[in-house]
Amino acid sequence: MKRFVVVEASPFPDVLHARCGDTSLRVLLGPVGRVHGSSVIDEHLVVDVDTCRDGSLLDCADVLQGSRAHSAAGALHRLASLVAAHPACGIAAVPLAGAGGSGGWALADGYDRSVVLVPQDHRPPQAGPAEQSLLPSCVHAWLVAGRSLREWPYAREAPAG
Repeated sequence: MKRFVVVEASPFPDVLHARCGDTSLRVLLGPVGRVHGSSVIDEHLVVDVDTCRDGSLLDCADVLQGSRAHSAAGALHRLASLVAAHPACGIAAVPLAGAGGSGGWALADGYDRSVVLVPQDHRPPQAGPAEQSLLPSCVHAWLVAGRSLREWPYAREAPAG
């Protein structure tokens, strides 16, 4: 699976809005997380690393995103493999296994290799799996806007392993 995602910033309230076809996700940032600049802050290619067999797509993707959930330890191992194999990606994302099938995300910055966990507890109540799959795109836009992965408002420190 591959898709093109557009992420916009809204100054009031401070929101990142990711859109892909008919699916969208809004992530509330709050004043501390405000992203300044133009309304469209990022457009990028997302490739599902668990279904794509085209190496050229994997090599040019901005967001490498898994579709199979892993334990936290398994997700961290998968992220390390992804950023090592595809050093040009902006961000790698692996879903975490959890209650109800969605435990959040493990994310790795493709540039500095920092890693964080983003638990599902901040997910908007109306966000189903399709909408939640846009969260890594919002984080990619955050990085493109000059912020760091560890500054993402919902990031938690990944366990040392």
